[in-house]
Order: sequence, then C-alpha cells, then structure tokens
Amino acid sequence: MAAIKAGDCVGILYLTTMGAPATVHDGVLVAPSSLDPKTYNGPVTILHYNIDRKTGHLFRQLITVTPIEIRKTPFNKSDQNGRCTGSIPSPAIPAGSCVAVKFKVTPSPAFPAGREVKNGRLLCPIKNGNLPPNEVWIYHWLVKKSEQRFAKFKIGA
Repeated sequence: MAAIKAGDCVGILYLTTMGAPATVHDGVLVAPSSLDPKTYNGPVTILHYNIDRKTGHLFRQLITVTPIEIRKTPFNKSDQNGRCTGSIPSPAIPAGSCVAVKFKVTPSPAFPAGREVKNGRLLCPIKNGNLPPNEVWIYHWLVKKSEQRFAKFKIGA
C-alpha cells in the first residue's frame, strides 16, 4: 500500500471509548505529513466537516485519534460510467476532490433541522459550487456492522 500524505482524502477507523464499537470518520489528512498505513501506529489528525443538528449549519473540526486502521479514499474513473453526465470544462469542483456533502433527511429528534453531512471523495465534477446538482456521488468509508472493516458506498444528495 502506498504512503498516505497530508492533503489526501482518508477514512480513519478508531475506538471512541473503551468497550464501545469502532467508528469511522472521513476527511483530509492534516498530520503527520506522511505515513505508511501498514506500519504507522501513532495519532493522526484529519479535517472533517460536521453539522449542527439543530440548525443544519456546517462547521469544520480537527479530529485527532490513534487509528485502528487508516485508508486513502479511492477514485476510480470507471465508476463514473452511468453516473456522470458528459465532460464539464473548468468545473468548480473537480472529480476526485475531497468534499463534504450536506443533504436533506427526514427531521427527527436526532436531526431536528432535517440536514446531515457526509465527508468523502467526489466522483462526478460539479459545474457550479453555488448551484449543486440534485444528485451527488461520493466515495465514503464506513464501518460494516458485522465486522470492523471499511466499505465503500455512494450517496445521493
């Protein structure tokens, strides 16, 4: 596995508290400046966007943890087939960018503002960042419930 460098889009799997299940956060690696994911066992810091569940506003947070596992978020051009429309000259947000996607959810006690956010890597370019499309595809790491491993999924916003 290739080295992961600061600025790369990553997913980190870690334990939040003793005995709790593992969780994963996606974001941009801030520190260290470079690491070998097979041998590195120190703390890492990522830049991650979260959401105020009451207001629906995004905020940036730096998360520092000692991961169980860290992986670079992939980008496969072949996954664009059937999902992305045509070539966009000079996109506002190019495919492969590490992004946070804010989207609507059914309002609930957990999300009273009816908004959620996922961090990941953009599959299709976005023409105008101020006028996002109706559907956005990203790569996003998550924890499978049956195992503490990564899985890739794409969300529609």
